[in-house]
Amino acid sequence: MRNKENQARKTGPATPAILNALAILESFDAHTPTLSLSEISRRLGIAKASAFRNLNALEQGGYVVKDPRDGTYSLGSKVLDLARRFSEKDRFLSIGGAHLRELSRATGETSHLAIMDGQEIVYVDVAEGSHRVRAVVSRGDRVPGHCVASGKAILAFSERQRVTEFLAGGLKAVTAGTITTPDGFLTDLDRTRRRSYAVNMGEWAEDVSAVAVPVFGPGDAVVGAIGIAGPRLRLGAKMLAHLSGAIQVQARRLSLELGASAGCLAEPADVHLAAIRRKRGAVAA
Repeated sequence: MRNKENQARKTGPATPAILNALAILESFDAHTPTLSLSEISRRLGIAKASAFRNLNALEQGGYVVKDPRDGTYSLGSKVLDLARRFSEKDRFLSIGGAHLRELSRATGETSHLAIMDGQEIVYVDVAEGSHRVRAVVSRGDRVPGHCVASGKAILAFSERQRVTEFLAGGLKAVTAGTITTPDGFLTDLDRTRRRSYAVNMGEWAEDVSAVAVPVFGPGDAVVGAIGIAGPRLRLGAKMLAHLSGAIQVQARRLSLELGASAGCLAEPADVHLAAIRRKRGAVAA
């Protein structure tokens, strides 16, 4: 199932061998760090001979390693090398790590850096909190952008076209608290822009709350979000509002280091969200 979803996201011409090699790399995760040739063949629905040729090429390149004892495969060090190069290239990620750790130290909560990829939020870095009971967020996790604080923080400060395109994808209910109507979602974005932070109280997971602040880069364009998440019993509305101050401090510092102007987090006008409402009303009429 996961392989079919991954393949569906790929567009444009590509050779089957390349797609198979990428699918093999994506088949390893925290639950299945090692796989046999038969398991890979069965999971991906490709012949053993084809899987073996791809694995052999990946092994020669250092992207997978083969255990000589049982013949199983796992990811190689070259994958980590690519991740390191991405981290060095992406200043949001490389610079943001220090701010993330400082935020966790200051609040005791699990903190995260997030970017938006299509309709989803991707957590690109995570710093664990000090509380014994805390939210579980892992690097690389992908969640629907409309039901988490980071997604709303990014969209609230994005261009009108980006918000319009996002709404066109629909707002699927994940919990009873998920906002599923465009008007309700736009109202939440209005509120986010006015107070400069977004919240999520049980919209993605019923027992989890979160608060996030946008991060800006050159030209004051939003590049991602920084936030914290934790148990809803501990993080009520008042606590989220209180913790937002610590997040805004780190968001401002990170934004300035990325090249944003000093006033990038000042309260902006809600013109573009109002324009989206007018456009939707005209279409409905």
